[in-house]
Amino acid sequence: MEKESSMSIQKLIDQTYSYFVEAQGTDLANLYEDDLTGFQSVQWMMNADDIDGVIAKIDCMDTEPREQIVLAITAEEGAGYVETVLGYEVA
Repeated sequence: MEKESSMSIQKLIDQTYSYFVEAQGTDLANLYEDDLTGFQSVQWMMNADDIDGVIAKIDCMDTEPREQIVLAITAEEGAGYVETVLGYEVA
């Protein structure tokens, strides 16, 4: 788990893309594709300072990808940012 907490958003996207490619032809491919597009959307909105969009997108994610993206944002922006701007408490 410690490894995930230091992962940037781009690393998370790259990792999820590799899982998506490996899962082609299986039921998991659609799940990885959903996670991948969600992570990419969050990154694009973060780059555009669309914080309301980021919050809305994260709130709609399943639990595991939501936790992964929040940890990635924490690694890049810090826990204070995630708690005060996004409203997620991180340990």
